[in-house]
Amino acid sequence: MKQAGLHTQKETLIKYDGEDNEIVLPSEITQIHAGAFCGCITLKAVTIKANCIRILSKNLFADCTALQKVSIWGEVEDSEEKRFVRPAELRDYLGITQQTVLEWECPTIWCMEGRCQFCGGTLRGSVMRSCSVCGRFA
Repeated sequence: MKQAGLHTQKETLIKYDGEDNEIVLPSEITQIHAGAFCGCITLKAVTIKANCIRILSKNLFADCTALQKVSIWGEVEDSEEKRFVRPAELRDYLGITQQTVLEWECPTIWCMEGRCQFCGGTLRGSVMRSCSVCGRFA
């Protein structure tokens, strides 16, 4: 299903000029172009579902005055292919204010932090690590 206002070129979101309060980017979108959300004063929530998304510019959401929540369900890298590992660093790069909620679930980061990629519980063990909450092996 194509969402109104999403202008894409292959796997890149070039511009969003819709009037929806909430949008969900399809998982096929793997890059977001500089200025894609420029002038989105009615946008309140954005969900990015790609396993790995490349943000091609700093301050992607800096001018989104109504923005209340950004949800990202995967790894995020900048225009130089540097992956983010800290939410505060990602928040700064995206230009998200402290009043806006940033939900970021990144399985790779969880594994680096010793957390389960399925539930976020603490991994225990050395070679065959298992989750202390759900019991899955990492």
